[in-house]
Amino acid sequence: MRDFNSGDIHGDVTIQDNSDNNEYKLLIHYNNEELLAEEKHRREVLNKERSRKNSVIWKFLGLSGLMLLVAAVWFLIQNEMNLVSFLTGAAGVLTGFATLQQADKSTPFEQRQVAALNEINALLRERGAR
Repeated sequence: MRDFNSGDIHGDVTIQDNSDNNEYKLLIHYNNEELLAEEKHRREVLNKERSRKNSVIWKFLGLSGLMLLVAAVWFLIQNEMNLVSFLTGAAGVLTGFATLQQADKSTPFEQRQVAALNEINALLRERGAR
């Protein structure tokens, strides 16, 4: 990049990195060893995505529980534990559960990984490798 910023280059610049890694193959064209390696990779990617999503969910759940506890203690200290405060807290809990239920659904990324894993498994079974 130092050469590009020097101001000595005028006109079009073509960069050739001589990498021929742009060949994409369908899973059906993989041999059994490549399929097993791809399956391992896809499982790792899927597990990483699920653990990321679960960590976000647990952090949200912990924060919601902490806020509910603080609110309950505050209302207890103020001696204002009445039906309105109970309903407000219940609404917050129900909203939290609804959010967690939505967060438990698979993302399109996860669905693609699962579909690829199912296809790999089917190919390996058809070839007698499983």
